[in-house]
Amino acid sequence: MNPRKTVMVYIDGFSLYKGMLQRSFPEYKWLDLEALAARLLPRRSVAGVKFFTAPLKPLTNDPGVGQRQQVYWRALQTTRVEIVEGKFNFSKQYLPLHPEELDEAGRVRTVLIKRPEEKGSDVALASHLIVDALENRADSYALITNDSDLVPPLQLLSARGKDLTLVSVANEKYNKAFDTAGLQTIRQIRRGALASSQFPAALRDAEGRTIRKPPTWP
Repeated sequence: MNPRKTVMVYIDGFSLYKGMLQRSFPEYKWLDLEALAARLLPRRSVAGVKFFTAPLKPLTNDPGVGQRQQVYWRALQTTRVEIVEGKFNFSKQYLPLHPEELDEAGRVRTVLIKRPEEKGSDVALASHLIVDALENRADSYALITNDSDLVPPLQLLSARGKDLTLVSVANEKYNKAFDTAGLQTIRQIRRGALASSQFPAALRDAEGRTIRKPPTWP
């Protein structure tokens, strides 16, 4: 019997959170990414999982967000998931109010906002993907994302005969720029896959320390 073909999985943490875990399925944040990868690609043997993310800073309305993230990272470190860190920066800019309002001079009123921006993760993901593919680390490569900035490296690899899969975090509403990337297939993440890929409420790390799901997570 021939062994199953292998797959490397690359997870865009920001896209996964924004696309699925922030509002659609917040009850599934305690997510075992290695188990999820295996469920999403059942006919492949998962050779590795790389999670591209960035450490969060405390926010005025959520001072514990960074601490919860570190607990989650500790849980991931009990698996084979490799965490690749970028950075979060806050940029200030003026944006129009919504609904739109005009001032006395007839100009659109704006407000100064502080917007969080993840830096470096998309470049890191593209770099890891290209190097791994050119070194033939697996038979195929799957990306969990909706970031069209990753289309060019996918096109380069597809032109070189690499087997590529997109796992959409937006279901059928994925960014259609990926249709030009030369993908073998496009898959979707269903509620059942998320529900079946949860860590236990408490687990132990390699040193025997208990890791517990953050109590504010559903």
